[in-house]
Amino acid sequence: MSRFSPIVRDEKAGEYHWCACGESQSQPFCDGAHSRKNTGKSPMVVKLESDRKVAWCTCKHSSNKPFCDGTHARIS
Repeated sequence: MSRFSPIVRDEKAGEYHWCACGESQSQPFCDGAHSRKNTGKSPMVVKLESDRKVAWCTCKHSSNKPFCDGTHARIS
């Protein structure tokens, strides 16, 4: 299993702020670390229109950000 396996959760409809920098201690969501650590990255605002299961990307390399597309399996 990759150390970047997705975080799979049942989410409610609403707005989420996905961590794009990888520094958040609240993965997969932003905790403001990008500002404290000057990463140059900002969170991605995600609007879910309905309740659903989500596989959040944690490797930050998915071509379907913020959702996992399996890229983590090809990186170490």
